Amino acid sequence: MAKNKNPNDLRGHYRDVFEKSLALSLGIFLLVFLTWQSIDIRAYQSMRQQEIIQVQDIPKTRQVKQPPPPARPAVPIETESEDLPEDVEIETTELEAVIDVAPPPPPEEAPPPDEFWWAEEMPQLTHFSVPKYPPIAEKAGLECVVFVHILVDEKGNAAKVKIAKPCGNVGFNESAEEAAWKCKFTPGKQNDKPIRVWVSIPFRFEMKKGSR
Repeated sequence: MAKNKNPNDLRGHYRDVFEKSLALSLGIFLLVFLTWQSIDIRAYQSMRQQEIIQVQDIPKTRQVKQPPPPARPAVPIETESEDLPEDVEIETTELEAVIDVAPPPPPEEAPPPDEFWWAEEMPQLTHFSVPKYPPIAEKAGLECVVFVHILVDEKGNAAKVKIAKPCGNVGFNESAEEAAWKCKFTPGKQNDKPIRVWVSIPFRFEMKKGSR
């Protein structure tokens, strides 16, 4: 028959067993820790020894010089051709003497204080005097346009007359100036007050059709 164990005996050995087990566990843990650390250090050292650094020489970059831009083509210049015969006659063309240009600008000289080249209300031509055709020019069949500067006073009459752009010396200028004195205008106004204003009038000398 089995002997019954006394519980007091087990309690007396419990402390000894616990201390021995604890000491054995700590010893095993310490052995494993030291062994693992030595393995890691050796493996790390072996890996460092295997690292090889290679230095390569990088060639210098060369700047490629681009070719200069092509020269601009020369502009051809017309020259006399040596192949043309010298005995070629060029037919003469008749040119009409009519000069139709825009009115000239005002003269560079500044007008007196009571004379103006511009106003809020510019003078308007109410009566145009047709100039007489110079006999010499009419016989020769000449035509022309004469521009005349006229100073219109406060009453709309011509106070001064100047030839702005003359035309020839066969009587066109004199006839245009004589007709300019007879022209009538509405007076120019500034702030609703009549003032003296310069205007430019063209006088055209043209031959009638069939009279040439």
